[in-house]
Amino acid sequence: MKPFSESCEQNKAPILEVLQDVFSDRQNVLEIASGTGQHAVFFGRELPHLVWQTSELAANHAGIRMWLDEAQLPTCCRPSKSM
Repeated sequence: MKPFSESCEQNKAPILEVLQDVFSDRQNVLEIASGTGQHAVFFGRELPHLVWQTSELAANHAGIRMWLDEAQLPTCCRPSKSM
């Protein structure tokens, strides 16, 4: 089952407002502690000029991959296996 965080849903819009300005001139982002992967997918859709690199403890990689696989966003990258 794909993981879900209600707090991610509640805070994604206010975070996006900040990221749109802060990352307007960036091309790559390393998200530290990607959690469920929900934010990576949401921000990946809303900020398509960025390559979004997820990262997380290995125990949470499967959930992040579920979100990324479903979204099929070419700019959202799976977390590294070495974590």
